[in-house]
Amino acid sequence: MKKFFLLPFLSFTLIVTAQNGNTTEKPEEVIPPTATATTDSLSKIQAIKISQTLAPPSNDSTIMKVEASAQDINDMMAALMTDDLLKKKGIKVSDKLPEAEKEIKALFDELLNKDTNDEERIKINQQIFEKMQATLRLSGSFFYQFNSLKNMGRIYSDDYNVRAYTWCCEMEDMSYKFYGFIQDLENDKVYRLEQRSDNPSLSFREVFVPSESDILAPYRWYGALYYKIINIKKGNEPKYILLGWSQLNPNLKMKVIDVLQLEEEKMQLGSAMFKGYNTRVPRGLATRIVFPYCANMNMSIVYNEKDKCFIFDHITPLSDENGNPLGCNGPDMSYDMLKKKGSKWVLKTDVDVKNKE
Repeated sequence: MKKFFLLPFLSFTLIVTAQNGNTTEKPEEVIPPTATATTDSLSKIQAIKISQTLAPPSNDSTIMKVEASAQDINDMMAALMTDDLLKKKGIKVSDKLPEAEKEIKALFDELLNKDTNDEERIKINQQIFEKMQATLRLSGSFFYQFNSLKNMGRIYSDDYNVRAYTWCCEMEDMSYKFYGFIQDLENDKVYRLEQRSDNPSLSFREVFVPSESDILAPYRWYGALYYKIINIKKGNEPKYILLGWSQLNPNLKMKVIDVLQLEEEKMQLGSAMFKGYNTRVPRGLATRIVFPYCANMNMSIVYNEKDKCFIFDHITPLSDENGNPLGCNGPDMSYDMLKKKGSKWVLKTDVDVKNKE
């Protein structure tokens, strides 16, 4: 019997990036600066606080071990914000949300407990997708935790104005289909993320490598599990950086640093603000940075709140011991940095991680 599974929360687990003890970097504070919490609530968070390091995880199994704690932190931090924000905005939480959550969980359980074929999986996932969209339109859904939906990422931005819901499904040929929504609290909008590439050879919801020069509408989504959302511009048209992971095929993974732009009536992915990484794009400013790499490798991208920078593995073409190309990329044990400079993020190569304070 073929085993079916939904990839369980790399969208959360990658936030913590493993604790391997090879760096002196101090853990970041996990409590949002705007949170108001009781002493008891704060002590509970401190009890499960996980160090965020610049060093990459040693393997994916290490990441998975801390998955539950990362989810606990996300949910607990969100719970601290809920009451104050609900009162401030005068929002009433719909009493229909618990029943809607129960129905969505039942659909996920059907996927996990049944030997389904691709046609059935796609049908059930589409039911989840449509049910989730209707649920997110209910009053107060932005603040509702959906704690029973363990196979769906439900992460908040660091300013608690955006929430991303993402999940994926493995097909019989070991390819993946991704599903997701972006919820904008300020403008009371919910955006469907759907994979429709400009490439006519790709089927609906088939994951693809996005261009580093395009601005993408939500219906041209490439497919990813988002695991961190960082506000980089406030105001009427805020911007956020998204960190995401994807499985392109059985042999190739992808990580992405993308930009979410929100306006009153629309959202888009990508903004020309990454300098120095791709010189082939217009003005040398990439709209996002994409890292395809070998599926048997691991890649780390970590955001350093203190220094306002991203540290990540340098990805390079791999060769065997005879110098023959392997046809895919992977980390070479060096690290690069994206550092904020004005409105741009500038690449710095070969960063000394151990001395980075």
